[in-house]
Amino acid sequence: MTEAVAAPAGGSTGTMTAAVFEGDGRWSLQERPMPRVQRADDVVVEVEACGICGTDLQILNVPPGHPATPGTILGHEFVGRIVDLGEGAGELAGLRPGMRVVVDPDPKCGVCRNCRAGRPASCVNIVALGIFRDGGLAKRVVAPASAVYPIADAVPAEVAAVVEPLACVVNGANKANVRPGESVVVFGAGPIGSLFTAVLGAAGASPIIVVEPSTKRHAVVRAAGAREVLTPDEFAARRAELLPFGADVVVDAVGTQFGTAVEVAALGGRIVLFGQNANARPPIHQYSITERSLSVMGTYITAFTFPPAIRLVEQGILPLAAIVTHVLPLTRLGEGFDLLRSGEATKVVITP
Repeated sequence: MTEAVAAPAGGSTGTMTAAVFEGDGRWSLQERPMPRVQRADDVVVEVEACGICGTDLQILNVPPGHPATPGTILGHEFVGRIVDLGEGAGELAGLRPGMRVVVDPDPKCGVCRNCRAGRPASCVNIVALGIFRDGGLAKRVVAPASAVYPIADAVPAEVAAVVEPLACVVNGANKANVRPGESVVVFGAGPIGSLFTAVLGAAGASPIIVVEPSTKRHAVVRAAGAREVLTPDEFAARRAELLPFGADVVVDAVGTQFGTAVEVAALGGRIVLFGQNANARPPIHQYSITERSLSVMGTYITAFTFPPAIRLVEQGILPLAAIVTHVLPLTRLGEGFDLLRSGEATKVVITP
């Protein structure tokens, strides 16, 4: 880790421009009061960069594919510097003003039944930043100290903003338990599909086949490590050739491909369901799951995986820069949403 620089100038007074979810698919840029420390474990972070997530798009769909609280500042994938912190925050997590940090936007309580059982991703008291409480698509944001992690100054801001989705993917990859030489099919070449491709490739999976309808995204996921990138029609035509016995691991990074994943998986295969779409109702042939001894795992947030994700980013092991295709100012946030919906962008990062 490099030495932290001095905290950015400026106090907690005044206002800031923020991207606010208004409900029913609407959002707007609004002036909001600058956040300040109110609790002993509060950490105020000045945001350098904040990624747009597929969850943000689902929140803005009509009907929504993911719930959120109207009036909340969006954005949960961000990196920044500490400008202020409560009297207990530094002692609790070794934090100090000026330190560069990333934030787990799903703060776990640590005391509920699931947290105490070692299942923090199933914490029942999570109030997610950028979804149910104010997030990082603004100049500053407040987070609990337990969710704040230092990151090296040398990591480019747009890459550091990818740590949060990467930590989620590392959790899913741990569940998949891929062994070297196992075959993988990933449905979706958005940021999550591309991150799964990179992480599973680093674990030794081969071949990795990605199915993505938007050919505009094919080059990016190839750069992330995919051997074959096919449209759904191309995959259907070549599936028997490429996977005569099925895929050892299938990842649905979209949220609608469960039925297809069951068809594609090999005997004894593992299916990782990551993408979320509350409106999807895929047909499932339950007999196939049982008769073919398939394992089905749902996963979407972190579970003690921020530290390894930070190490992967700091060490430059994964081709993350290729996944970030657009960096835009907050004033062009709407353009970023459009680029992602059209498939022209893979990962859009906003600089507030």
